[in-house]
Amino acid sequence: MNRSAYFTTDLAIKVLSKILKARTVFHGLSNLPGGPTIFVINHFTRIETLLLPYYLYHLTETPIWSLADANLFKGGLKSYFDLVGVVSTKDPQRDALVIKTLLTGKAHWIIFPEGKMVKTKKLVRKGSYLVGDDSAARSPHTGAASLALRAEIYRRSLAGEGVENEGEIAALRTFLDLSDTDRLIEKEVQIVPINLTYYPIRSEDNIFSELVSRHVKDPSERMLEELMTEGTMLLDGVDIDIHFGQPLEVADELKTPAVAEMLQNPIAAEFYAQPEIMEMLRAAAQRMMQLYMERIYSLTTVNHDHLFASFLRRRSFSLFSKKDLARSVFVLSEYLQNDKSLEKNLHLALKESQIHLLTDDRYDKLQNFIDLGLKAGGLVQHQEHLKKLTEYWQKPLLLHKARLDNLIEVMANEVEPLDGLQKYIRRIARIPDWLLRIRVSHHFYVQEQARYKAERFDCEEHARLAGNFGRPFLLSHLSRKTGIVFVHSYLSVPEEIKKCAQFLRNQGAWVYGVRLPGHGTSPETLATTKWTDWREALERGFALINALCKQVFLIGFSAGGSLAMELGSHLECVSGVVAICPPYSLQDYSKRFMPPNHVWKKLLVRWQGNLMSREFVAFEPENSEINYRRNPVAGVNEVGELLQACKERLPKLNHPVLIIYADRDQVVNPQSGQEIYDHLGTRNKTLVTIASEKHNVLYGPGTSKIYHAISAFIRECIN
Repeated sequence: MNRSAYFTTDLAIKVLSKILKARTVFHGLSNLPGGPTIFVINHFTRIETLLLPYYLYHLTETPIWSLADANLFKGGLKSYFDLVGVVSTKDPQRDALVIKTLLTGKAHWIIFPEGKMVKTKKLVRKGSYLVGDDSAARSPHTGAASLALRAEIYRRSLAGEGVENEGEIAALRTFLDLSDTDRLIEKEVQIVPINLTYYPIRSEDNIFSELVSRHVKDPSERMLEELMTEGTMLLDGVDIDIHFGQPLEVADELKTPAVAEMLQNPIAAEFYAQPEIMEMLRAAAQRMMQLYMERIYSLTTVNHDHLFASFLRRRSFSLFSKKDLARSVFVLSEYLQNDKSLEKNLHLALKESQIHLLTDDRYDKLQNFIDLGLKAGGLVQHQEHLKKLTEYWQKPLLLHKARLDNLIEVMANEVEPLDGLQKYIRRIARIPDWLLRIRVSHHFYVQEQARYKAERFDCEEHARLAGNFGRPFLLSHLSRKTGIVFVHSYLSVPEEIKKCAQFLRNQGAWVYGVRLPGHGTSPETLATTKWTDWREALERGFALINALCKQVFLIGFSAGGSLAMELGSHLECVSGVVAICPPYSLQDYSKRFMPPNHVWKKLLVRWQGNLMSREFVAFEPENSEINYRRNPVAGVNEVGELLQACKERLPKLNHPVLIIYADRDQVVNPQSGQEIYDHLGTRNKTLVTIASEKHNVLYGPGTSKIYHAISAFIRECIN
């Protein structure tokens, strides 16, 4: 072993990291042992053969040697392998070298028990772990277990267990090529399972494959496939989750009666060649192999592609919408996040809220997968729906073409060994789409009621807003043609929009009244919320109504109107947006809402200097039953953040928009309506002026004109 080779590899990978876009996350580092270790790893790409020795060397501060296929030891690659401790599987001194370096602590070892890259990810057949095509399927190799068992038996014998004289120990040391200066490690031999999961996996032409196609005569199918898959992963960016599993204690196998009895007698140098011992070790190695393969596969990091692929494989060949596929994955993600046994398996992106799947798909999880399916030929577009292409799903998985021709199948195969995940997939896949939509809407309705109840319970009783005006509401209708998501203003509650909502329900629409977090409970609670929390509440309301109705409108009052416009600018399937008395910027609020500029700046500096403080300014509400009288400085700051975000998105709002404002508004500058109107990206926009001094033009007398204006706008958009 040449340590300078590791230094060279270190430099090479650092240079590559500036070009390649790989993001590595380690899990289970506490499972790294301090004693002699064989790491057993799943094998999907060439990447792990380069990266794993590098990573493990830095994590364990011990040289990492590995076994590789004898066919790779040619030319310059053989010289490099000799430098970095890669040993041929056909090296006659292979076993002795592995055992010697383990016992002396000079190296840990990497062994790929699958024996070759499992590009199809087909790992389980009829409940057994198998590698290869059906015609030549075999079990994973037991070599790692066999070597670990023999190393531990030798370690114990050399330590004096079962050995009667020094001559026997000397013979064992000679057989293992141990010099007098070689000190044996006292810790027991362990096997540590490691799972590598890559996300996303894509196969496309890239600079590597194009160069080879241009300059290499008749490149092999295998070479091009590997360059297209692994080159794309590294160049476009890939997350590599490296998960260390619970170590297998080799000593546990030595406690079985048969093995324990064997160890009571002196161990010959080649004890394992005796038929009865060979059979005993073979059985023990087989048990250990099943255990470490189970642990390797159980550590798969589940990502969005796995979930989409698994559901798509289970879908029938009838038409379906991408929204329904997204709803299936959303419901599944909720199950997974609540299942502690699967928590360790979730990709970081699945540990967060998945509401984006049902709204704007802002991380492109859904669309990227659909694009993959359309490009690969697994899906075809049929107007607004999708359909599985029969021919794609009936093709056999071929080793060197699977990642090109059947990538969706490869993704689904990878999570087959996760029984807990498969249980949820089967359960949800049995639910018809129409029932799943109802289930999703019911989920959000129940969830929002519970959020309000919990938030109200956490408030001190004397600080609570009186009554239950803060409860979100859902008004149903016989027709499911039109749905409305209605959001109240800052410092207020859903009650302020309820009469207008009832009017619109009577006109033929479902209406959901959103409650913004921190509202309807106490100003102290509001002081702890962010405008993004309010946005997500509106997203949940949209997902609720969108699951029930064909066309969805967003309506918001005051800052709620700003929320509706900001979210609407991100959504594709919105039929229209209504903003009532919306502010254009924070400066458009009057002194009833916040103090003069110089006072406000002092309050803001003091609050930002101590984010835990609870600063409030007085607010003069038009209706004290439904408004807080104290306005948190933190909340005003969040309103400012919201308005800035909305301002930036106005040019991107391309849906029909209705702006309503009061000409003598006492809280928001009436000119805000015109400012917003002028900056909207849509050409289909209407500005309606109401003669009123009130800001809350939805509450109290004189609201009929506004209600009818909104109703007329909705009818026009539908027609």
